[in-house]
Amino acid sequence: MTTPPASFDMATYPTKETILLLTSLLEKVTLANDMAYSMEGSVSVSEGASDGHGETVAGTTNTTSSTPHGRTRGLSYSSTYTCFHARSIPSISIHAYLVRILKYCPCANECFLALLVYFDRMSKPTSSHVAPLRLDSFNVHRLVITGIMIASKLFSDVFFTNSRYAKVNPSLSSSVFASSSLDRV
Repeated sequence: MTTPPASFDMATYPTKETILLLTSLLEKVTLANDMAYSMEGSVSVSEGASDGHGETVAGTTNTTSSTPHGRTRGLSYSSTYTCFHARSIPSISIHAYLVRILKYCPCANECFLALLVYFDRMSKPTSSHVAPLRLDSFNVHRLVITGIMIASKLFSDVFFTNSRYAKVNPSLSSSVFASSSLDRV
């Protein structure tokens, strides 16, 4: 007796299971990028540099922040800052955040899976002078809610206002949604 081939029906697949899969992938990507940033060095000369003896070079400030695993990272690294970068890492986990989005702004599986396409496109270099975006612990939450908002407007007949999505992430204002940075998505 042969086993029929496994099939995957996105329309009937449980959304909470999709969120678990997405969480696993996003955590791996952000962890890898956080570790890459810490390996690149914590501070650049433009943001603050040390003279090698623990003293900050005159005219600069040594500003570092912690990654989720206790490592420090300077505020200047190879990825350019965007309006999506937070000043500190949000205390809510990626999984809890996705569940929160599903609770307050329900949407279909297609919206969550569209995030993968958006993030893939944003992370690739383009022919323009726009640097590819690297997902890390400082920007993943804001990029997730923005991607969900865009995907729900694309895939759903009924969607919420920008201010409703902004309320899911209190540190994100509605003005970020109107930003020209969304042109990359």
